[in-house]
Amino acid sequence: MNKILVSRTDGIGDLLLTTPLFSELKRAFPRARITGLVSAYAAPLLINNPSVDSVIIYDKKEKGLAEKLKKQKFDAVFAVYPRPALAWEFFSAGIPLRYGTSSRWYSFLYNRPVRLSRKSSEKHEADYNLAVAGEFLEGARAQKEYLFITEEESLKADGLLGRMGIKKGFIALHPGSKGSAWNLSEASYTKLAGMIVSAGFEVLLTGSGAEREMLGRIAANAGVNAGLFLLGSELPLRDFAALLSRAGAVISCSTGSMHIAAALGVKTISFFPPDRIRAMRPRRWGPLGNDGIILQPAGAGGRETMDSILPEAVVGKIKETAGK
Repeated sequence: MNKILVSRTDGIGDLLLTTPLFSELKRAFPRARITGLVSAYAAPLLINNPSVDSVIIYDKKEKGLAEKLKKQKFDAVFAVYPRPALAWEFFSAGIPLRYGTSSRWYSFLYNRPVRLSRKSSEKHEADYNLAVAGEFLEGARAQKEYLFITEEESLKADGLLGRMGIKKGFIALHPGSKGSAWNLSEASYTKLAGMIVSAGFEVLLTGSGAEREMLGRIAANAGVNAGLFLLGSELPLRDFAALLSRAGAVISCSTGSMHIAAALGVKTISFFPPDRIRAMRPRRWGPLGNDGIILQPAGAGGRETMDSILPEAVVGKIKETAGK
């Protein structure tokens, strides 16, 4: 094959867990031109990735995608994030080999259907993504997530940390998740921030612009006068990634920041619901390829059980990993 399209049009973690597919396809077809069809929000994650030759930004409001794809003359498309509208676009574009899952009502639009079900969450999402490639990557297993920060971006992050008076090896505490995952309460994060600082670590609170008020409350109520920092504004995605690359550990629930850290080889301490919540199992959505610690509550109950993960236990894990 000469031209390959990989379609993954959702979020940050989802795209990073598709980077093993890009990598394995480039290994299998080193001379092929591989293009990612991705969301504008997550697209910067593929910059500087040696397995990705080009990117097409997907905007579901924009018309003419099929014609655009037809002009590119792709030999194959791997629809990792199955959506009926996209399946129709690939069919309309006349892409000769159209790989996608076989169990959806619109799967007839794929002429290379793959028997694949994610419902049980028995495999890692990255391995499910590899399976979409069918016979081309049969038996392949994902080893890590991939994100490539440039030297210029690293130096820019160092400059920002220097201006803020933060040393490398700080703890990045990311309390938000935009509601996409089970998480600790704001009160637990507030107590945790204060305890980490009191244990002798510098803490940088991170989050989106929409989470600024929450981060401000955590900083104000943590009960410490020094060692707790808050970014002045939301950073562009790659600048944020470069900043996390300088962290000693990233603490969060199952969110994009966790996967950014994993892709950069940064330690993570991540909060997940009990395994009985199959769709959110760490077996499927956990960080891949880094030194990652998973903390889960025990017993029955809903999201409120996440606060049974005590801040004292989290600080203990930080101390355990600090010397590694």
